[in-house]
Parts: sequence; C-alpha cells; structure tokens
Amino acid sequence: MANALIQGTEEWKDLRRNKIGASDAPVIMEVSPWTTPYQLWQQKMLGTEKKQTASMERGLALEQKARDKFSDIMGLLVAPSVEIHPDHPWMMASLDAKDIEGKCVAEIKCPGKEDHAMAQAGQIPDKYYPQLQHQIAVCQLDKAFYYSFDGEDGILLEVYRDEKYIIKLIEKEYVFWEGMQNLVPPELTVRDYQTKDDDIWSSYASQWIAISGQLKELEKKEKALKEQLISLSQNQNTLGSGIKVSKVLRKGNVDYSKIPELQGVNLESYRKDPIEYWKIAES
Repeated sequence: MANALIQGTEEWKDLRRNKIGASDAPVIMEVSPWTTPYQLWQQKMLGTEKKQTASMERGLALEQKARDKFSDIMGLLVAPSVEIHPDHPWMMASLDAKDIEGKCVAEIKCPGKEDHAMAQAGQIPDKYYPQLQHQIAVCQLDKAFYYSFDGEDGILLEVYRDEKYIIKLIEKEYVFWEGMQNLVPPELTVRDYQTKDDDIWSSYASQWIAISGQLKELEKKEKALKEQLISLSQNQNTLGSGIKVSKVLRKGNVDYSKIPELQGVNLESYRKDPIEYWKIAES
C-alpha cells in the first residue's frame, strides 16, 4: 500500500519512528554491524536520528545517479516510494526504487569495496538480507533487486522471497514493535556495554560485590527475624525492647480493566514520560 509521504521530510521521520522499517530489519534480526536492538529501541523511543557518516553521505549523493542507472538497465521508470504492509500496518518500507506498477522494487547501495566485491561475486552481504526480505514482504512481491553501485557502474542481483525467513522476521519485528508500545526494551547484548577494567573501576566493583553480598545475607536474616516477631505479637500491635510491631492497611491498586467507562480507551496517551534509572548486577 503506497503512501504519499516523501522520504526525508519530518512527516516521514515521524512515521518511521512509530513503525518498523526495512532498515530496522537487520537490527532486529541482530545482523547489523552498526546498531543493536536496544540502541534502535532507544532511538525510536527518544525520537533521535542516527548521525550521518561519511559513507551515508556518499550513498545519498550517489543515489539518484545509481537509480538512473538501474532504471536504464530495467527499461522502467522508477522512483523512491514509501509503502505500508496491507495486513501489518506497523510495517513500512522506504524504497529506493519502485516502478509505476509496483512490481519492481530495488534496494540501492553505494557501499565500500568489500561489499561491492561481494556483489561482483554474486553475493549479498548478510547485513542487507533482512532489509530486502522486509521490502518483499511489505510490497507482497516474489522478488526484489539489490543494486550495488560503485559510483560509475553497478552490479544487479535478484533476491527471491524466502517465506520461512519472512515468517520469522515478522514475528521478531512484531515483538520489537510491541515493546515500543509497552515501553519494554529488548535485552541488552554485549555490544550495548562499554568495558572498563582500570584499577579504580576494579576497586569499586569488588567493594560493591562484597557489600552487595553482605546486604543480601542481612536482608534474609532481617526477613526471618521480622516473621518471628510478627508471630510472637499474636496478631496484636506490640511495643517493647526498642521496636514497635504494627498492622498497617493500605488501599489496593485500581484495576482499570474493570472500569466500564475506560473500556476501549487508549490509556497510553495519558502515560507520563519514561523514568530513567540505573541498576547494578553481577555479570
């Protein structure tokens, strides 16, 4: 399903933040060398854009020239397009090239020497495969084209629909998208952490581990003593030897799902901004 939005506009950026796009697919499938699922989730939640690298700027500068070359090879008029999956409206694809009939779509890359050499050998880099399958799924096609352009000449490869892979892809993307709606981030990977092993860090870390272990042991003892004191109080408020044992009642939580007036109301629009906090755990 085509969308009239123009790529690069603020409206397009807003749409992309709230949906899963083709460029998100390699990240969610954990084959992206640049971004982790958690980093992507943060970008979506905070509305931040990735900084343009030199290679990204080069790709943008060469894209139109590459698209014209692709158009000549195919003998078709093609243009960029924004598509949304007809059955999964949370899935979108910002296509580099699509013909008028919507039967021919292409992912254009202006990569470095290594990736272009792979294309010359008839291979598509693993980091781009999910992106192409995502586009095929969104556009409901049997194949898409991968066009690797070095600035003067290009290599054109066909990529066929991989139904088993697409099923897995959609499942993982939907879990990620639900995490966006419910503010549940993906699990952190090793790449989401910096590594520190200097003397100062190591000293504080070892002290924290030791004290944390002591606290856990003390908490167990405190809980056991509390249970004994409550038992000895015999269900009576009790005072003695420097402590007070008191029964306290507090209101239960409101079960909003039971309120008829709220049935069908999107409560997410009333949610406050996320609260950031830090936790420390042994690795």
